[in-house]
Amino acid sequence: MSGGRLFLAVRRVLQLQALTIVVISALVLVLGGMEQARSALLGGLVGFLPNAYFAVQFGRQAPRRTAKEVVRAFYLGESIKLIITALLFVLVFQLPGILFMPLFIGFISVIMIFWFALLLGN
Repeated sequence: MSGGRLFLAVRRVLQLQALTIVVISALVLVLGGMEQARSALLGGLVGFLPNAYFAVQFGRQAPRRTAKEVVRAFYLGESIKLIITALLFVLVFQLPGILFMPLFIGFISVIMIFWFALLLGN
């Protein structure tokens, strides 16, 4: 996949993840109320923000890298992304009134967008 097409694919995944956060949060708001919607929103953000960080950091790398440099940057980025995700969960769990089920529904919904993008390819 060329650099331009890759950038468009990454941007599309991030846009779909952001849209998923809005849709899931709105649906939970209608079905469960503000407190549940807040938890779903935060769960979605816990999934989205590390992905956005990774996309920006990985995309800023020099375009002419060796395969070894690309793999190293990927593993480093994934490691940082996992650390950010864990830290965000720790922070969110410190907030009062967080409901676990809507939080994880929001998180898993956002992560599933990435999985489906990998499965569907284009």
